[in-house]
Amino acid sequence: MGEKGCAERKRGKLRQKEWKKNPGGAFNDGLTRGMVGSLVDLVGAVSWKVTGVFIIILIVVLVVVTIF
Repeated sequence: MGEKGCAERKRGKLRQKEWKKNPGGAFNDGLTRGMVGSLVDLVGAVSWKVTGVFIIILIVVLVVVTIF
């Protein structure tokens, strides 16, 4: 759990501090995240290799769409 657990814990603490400072924005973020999900949660749930492959696939799709 080493560094990954520590980074997740820091991220969680920062998120809680932000929510305490701006409760209205936190409520809106929660509603939006509940409907469409969050990129942060997606990237945090997978390894860096999967994230890299996902980015490469997005770039390839973008290139193909612009060519055709």
